[in-house]
Amino acid sequence: MANGGRYPSYMTCVAQVLSSSTQPLSVDALLSHIQDERPITKGARSAIYRAIGQLFQAVPVAPSAYGWLSTLLTGNTFRHLLTADEARRGFLMLDELEHAAFFPQFFQTYQPDERKLQIELFGGPVIEAEAYIERKTWSLRLGAQFAEWIDDAGCQGRDDIIIQVTDAATGQYRFRLQPRELRDLNAIQGRNIQLALLAEEIVAEDRRARTAIPTAELAALIIGRGFFKETLPPDDFHYVLHQYSLLRFHNGAGYSLDLEAVDFATNLSSSETLFTNEEALAYAPVWEPHDDEFVYEQGIAEMPFWDDDLDDDMLAESCAIYDAYLESYQEAESMDELLSHTDFHLLEAELETLLTLEQEFGYLLPEQATRKDHLIDRLFIDPETLLDNDADMPDYPDFDDPPFWKN
Repeated sequence: MANGGRYPSYMTCVAQVLSSSTQPLSVDALLSHIQDERPITKGARSAIYRAIGQLFQAVPVAPSAYGWLSTLLTGNTFRHLLTADEARRGFLMLDELEHAAFFPQFFQTYQPDERKLQIELFGGPVIEAEAYIERKTWSLRLGAQFAEWIDDAGCQGRDDIIIQVTDAATGQYRFRLQPRELRDLNAIQGRNIQLALLAEEIVAEDRRARTAIPTAELAALIIGRGFFKETLPPDDFHYVLHQYSLLRFHNGAGYSLDLEAVDFATNLSSSETLFTNEEALAYAPVWEPHDDEFVYEQGIAEMPFWDDDLDDDMLAESCAIYDAYLESYQEAESMDELLSHTDFHLLEAELETLLTLEQEFGYLLPEQATRKDHLIDRLFIDPETLLDNDADMPDYPDFDDPPFWKN
């Protein structure tokens, strides 16, 4: 517990508990751990959901169960298609999926990550790597030894680097080369289709009111489902989503589901031997979550839910914070009218304004104080969570323009 009567915020507690756990945790388990660090206040469950929503590395693995991205990445395998320039000069240009795999903390703050990675080159030396920007794109600098390793193996552009995550938390990775002629085209295509279907499923389940899911967030959610635990990785992330899925990319925003798109089978590359959708899915290995304790389908079946007579439209446009409100509303058996998703956030914004005024002026007028207390009770919100300063991060602090990826 913090000294001097100052307790760590819920966001700090959630980050500490999840990052130190070797397994995903349920919200109830998080509450149990957090009460050792600070008093549990009214609206604690809502505060935990709010903190999770502000932590990029807090990734759902099942309903109401979350893991830490750095931990979830261990044992994952990714594929990177080399370009001739990368092979010759010794670097890799990163898309959002690869950037999250090498530097999982980056998307929390969008600050450059200065940590050094240890890369074991299969059959070669262990080298040190770091992030840098190549042609306005985040990249991984690997150096001359990497270029020599590729040349000695007789590989070049259009061959693959297979990236294995040994320990993302400590920055330990392993690379091996796969010449293009050794690719199992049918098996890889099956994995591509699996990835596309899973990405579509995740985007369709997204209950936030936004144009699209940011690409890095979508990548983290797929990692959370354990998809990249398979030893056979699919092709490039953006390539797969563009060629095999019904998702549409919004430049600068991310991916949304385009239900008016034609059957994705018509988008498949004609440069490779193709299976039909059914044949490819039958050929591909069946995806299973990485931890039997958090099997996704089972989690849905066992998820505590609210009454069936709630408005379906209200649930469809829900979010994690609103979900916490619904759960608290049911537990409290409140006599107040149930708020819609939009009304909840409208009153939440009013409460945040009152708290900000109280913080700025040191007091509120009696009617304002009464209104503040009423909103706290009505929304089941811990007011401390609305004033957590450690969550106030600009989208892209130190950049004239947001970083982008070209792969």
